[in-house]
Amino acid sequence: MRRPKLKKASKRMTCHKRYKIQKKVREHSRKLRKEAKKRGHKKPKKDPGIPNAAPFKEEVLREAEQRKQRLEELKQKQKLARQKDLEKKRKLQAKKNATKANKHPEEKESTTKPKAKSNSLLDKNSNKSFCRELKKVIEASDIVLQVLDARDPLGCRCSQVEQIITQSGGNKKLLLVLNKIDLVPRENLEKWLHYLKNEFPTVAFKSSMQLKDRSVQEKKLTKKRARIDLSRGSMCFGSECLLKLLRDHCRTQDTAIQVGVIGFPNVGKSSIINSLKEMRACNVGPIRGVTKCMQTVHIDKQIKMIDSPSIIAAPSNSALALALRSTTDIEESGKLLDAVNAILKHCSKQQMMLYYNIPDFRNSVEFLTLLAQKRGMLKKGGVPDTESAAKLLLYDWTGAKISYHSLLPASRSLSPHLTKEVVAEMQQGFNLEELAKDNMNTIKAVKYPNPASSIVFQSSGLTNGTIEENELTEGISELENIETSEEGEELTEDDQDTDEEEELIEEESDVQTSSKTNPAKLSVEDESLEKQPAGEQSPTLSFNLDKTADQDDAYDFNTDYV
Repeated sequence: MRRPKLKKASKRMTCHKRYKIQKKVREHSRKLRKEAKKRGHKKPKKDPGIPNAAPFKEEVLREAEQRKQRLEELKQKQKLARQKDLEKKRKLQAKKNATKANKHPEEKESTTKPKAKSNSLLDKNSNKSFCRELKKVIEASDIVLQVLDARDPLGCRCSQVEQIITQSGGNKKLLLVLNKIDLVPRENLEKWLHYLKNEFPTVAFKSSMQLKDRSVQEKKLTKKRARIDLSRGSMCFGSECLLKLLRDHCRTQDTAIQVGVIGFPNVGKSSIINSLKEMRACNVGPIRGVTKCMQTVHIDKQIKMIDSPSIIAAPSNSALALALRSTTDIEESGKLLDAVNAILKHCSKQQMMLYYNIPDFRNSVEFLTLLAQKRGMLKKGGVPDTESAAKLLLYDWTGAKISYHSLLPASRSLSPHLTKEVVAEMQQGFNLEELAKDNMNTIKAVKYPNPASSIVFQSSGLTNGTIEENELTEGISELENIETSEEGEELTEDDQDTDEEEELIEEESDVQTSSKTNPAKLSVEDESLEKQPAGEQSPTLSFNLDKTADQDDAYDFNTDYV
């Protein structure tokens, strides 16, 4: 049977309903217009400007521009003066606080908690506190681990620290931990291990990159889940070898030991402790100087690890050592350029071009411009941001990103600050044969980069460090003297600026009073011009274009010309 066609619903409506809807729409639109009128959303009226028929139009426009420029300059000077006043007040307040602290040490102790916190935070960031904390860690430790970057092991060693540890006595031991072994070719790593083990016991290590926070510590993964969850970055190599070495030393000494971890910035001190603890016990990050003070972490009942701030590189070091080993990030553009120049001088130009995928360059500035264009680091107007490109390069070379390796020194003799007796004393109590076997097992487990893709780097040798606080005081006193001299110069400059500002304000007031002319006088002048014969010239019309804006008659914008 054929089904009947289904008809759609009709859109027809009664006239009453249609008219009602139209009326509602009109009322709504009227309401919107009223609200818009109340808010006053109208197009701004354009300034008609000076009419072409007005006399001396060019002079009037010139005067207006000069007046505008003067006002802008005055505003800028006032702004700068305000900023200088604020800086002076801050410096004076800081000086007062320093003098009070020196005069009344007892009152300083009885200050409120927030003030004490702010002072401690300021003190933590200073180089003096870094030296103090580092010495505490060395004194409190039975074994000291000096962490070295496998890409430049010689540049990460500090002869001053090694001398202090070897000469301290008390059966204190020094071990070398070669971290970031996954960023160098295997052959280069084996050569460096063979070179370093002749001086101190050396452990090959690759710290874990992905660890949970201490608040969300998870149980160890089972064998079934390990294949799925563990990535290459989260795996740690060399931790069993290091823990075995430390536990064997505990058995021989028959006591619990404290292990201090020291080294230059960004070598992975805190990451090693986190890898041994298998959780994020210490703060880590790509920024230099994250660790500000010593921190103790219990691995087990026998071993207690002590994290320390970075060793401070001495200013007498080469530009390369200061670029890669300084405790703070370089911010000044001049120092950034010097650091980049030093890095480019100590590595192969062709390999840098291949790694960063940029064309040939003549100097460091051209290299940074090409790198900024390649990475899209552009300022306003499409200008390459060379400062950001320089910071990116330094982050690559200090962080665990770029793969480069340094060649061994030509002479295989002991370092000048070491003797055979000291080396024998440091190696005593450790089973070096088992350590070599464990290192070989670690080397076999790690995945290495291709030697062709790794950049060959020329090391600058051992880096000098500052451990004593007295070495830093001279530089601080010089800085204070410079600041005081600068303050005296600023005071004299500010007095001159204030005098100039007052003169400018007086000139502006004179100009404004002269510009307010009387319209009656203008009409009298017009009548005298009409009465004068054509051949003669009135004295009012004779003017000199070379005159300044103050000497010329100002135009009154209130008068209208028909």
